[in-house]
Amino acid sequence: MKAWKISGSIVLILFIVISIFLCVRKVDGAGVVQTPEMRNITLIIWGVFGLIILIGYI
Repeated sequence: MKAWKISGSIVLILFIVISIFLCVRKVDGAGVVQTPEMRNITLIIWGVFGLIILIGYI
C-alpha cells in the first residue's frame, strides 16, 4: 500500500508540474503561439489524459 501511495504522489506531482508548464509557455513545440483559447484546449486534452490515468488508479 505504501508503494501505491508513493507512486500516486509522484504521478500527481508530475501532473501538476506539467500543467503549470502548459499554462506558462508562450510557444508550443511546433512554434505555434499559445493564445488563451489554445491554452484552454491544451489543458482540456491534458485533463482528459489525467482522467484516464485516475481511472487506472481507482
